[in-house]
Amino acid sequence: LVQHRLHRFILRVDTHSSSKMAYTFDNRVKFVVRYMYDIDNNGYLDKNDFECLALRNTVIECRGEWDAAAFETNRAVMSNLWNEIAELADFNKDGQVTVDEFKQGIQKTCVGKKYADFPAAFKTFIARMFKTIDVNGDGIVGVDEFRLDVVTRAAFTNIAEIDDAFNKLMSEEDKKIGGINLTRYQDLYAEFISNPDENCNAVYLFGPLQPL
Repeated sequence: LVQHRLHRFILRVDTHSSSKMAYTFDNRVKFVVRYMYDIDNNGYLDKNDFECLALRNTVIECRGEWDAAAFETNRAVMSNLWNEIAELADFNKDGQVTVDEFKQGIQKTCVGKKYADFPAAFKTFIARMFKTIDVNGDGIVGVDEFRLDVVTRAAFTNIAEIDDAFNKLMSEEDKKIGGINLTRYQDLYAEFISNPDENCNAVYLFGPLQPL
C-alpha cells in the first residue's frame, strides 16, 4: 500500500513538472519550429519548408479548392518570411536555420516586443495564419475552430484538454464576442514567442503543449 501511494505521488509530481516544462519559452520556440514552420519534418528550417507552407495554407484558406492567385499571394508571403528568418537567424549562412539559431534570432528580434514592433514578414504571416484557422470567415476563432486547429498538430484522447486550453486563453472581452478576433490573435501570437513568462494566457494559443 505504501509503495502504491508513493508511486502515485511520484507520478503526480512528474506530471506536474512535465506540464510546467511544456510552457517554458524554450519549449514554445521548439514548438513553433517543429509544428508551425518545419513542414517537411527534417529538423531544421529552409526555403523548402516555406514553399510547402504556401501550398498548404492556400488549400486550407480555399477549403480544398485551388486558387492560383491566392497561391501566388501566399508564396510571396512565405518567401518574404523565409528571407526574414534567414537574415535574422541563419548565422552561418548555410541555407538552414536550426532550432538553436531560430531561438537566438527570436531572442534578439522579438522577445519583450509587442506585435506592432515585430518584423513585417512575421506580422504578415500571423495575419495569414488567422485566415487558415477562421474556417467560416466570420472574423472570430470560436472553440470549434480552435479544436480543428489544435488536433492537426497533436494527439488527444479527451476533448476537455483542448477546451480547457481555449478557456484559459480567453479574456473577458473574448468571452463577450465568443472567441478570438484578428487583433487579439496577433497579440497572442506575438506574446507566445516574445514573453518568457510561462504563466501568461498566450501559452495556450495552440492548445495543450507537451515537452519537446
